[in-house]
Amino acid sequence: MQPLSDSANLKGENIMKQLVHYIPLPGLFLLLTLIFTACGSKEQTDTVSLDCPFTEMSWESTVDDVIALEGDDHTTYDSVYGGTCYTYPKEHEGLTGTVKYMFDDKNRLMCVAWACGFDNTEELQNLYDSISADVNGRFGESSYNADNPGNFGNVWYLDSGDIVLSTMITSENKALQYAYLHPLVSNKEPKQEN
Repeated sequence: MQPLSDSANLKGENIMKQLVHYIPLPGLFLLLTLIFTACGSKEQTDTVSLDCPFTEMSWESTVDDVIALEGDDHTTYDSVYGGTCYTYPKEHEGLTGTVKYMFDDKNRLMCVAWACGFDNTEELQNLYDSISADVNGRFGESSYNADNPGNFGNVWYLDSGDIVLSTMITSENKALQYAYLHPLVSNKEPKQEN
């Protein structure tokens, strides 16, 4: 995959600034809200590792650990988990996007996500296909597929925490978000219909 040009990077950064809090499509917002908040607090007795390709953090990482790795130049806002979300510019797959570290009200890391804006749908689709193939290769086929016009995505329900890959496509904005959720805030796999 070719890196975006300087003008594409600038436009992508502007899109990301608009999207850094949430990707504003109602359907995608609803999907992410359900994914992030659908399950209640679960007891977690075993330490579960975070095997994420865009960060070296673990679920045991603190805010100080994030700042030590990523630096002091961050933006913050309220996390959907009751704590603070720290965001940084971050390159992944040769593209500049934004990494988000979302903490709960007890300062536990609950979610890490990388998001990127695009100039055209083909670039977004190529990255989506590449990430999907990688995650499918590591963990098997997605258990949930949201295939809606304007937004689509996959969810992998894992004991180590859900992986959520989602997109938003409008005439003005095109973005992808790749998120890893802590097991405490992950959903159980939907029950099969009879």
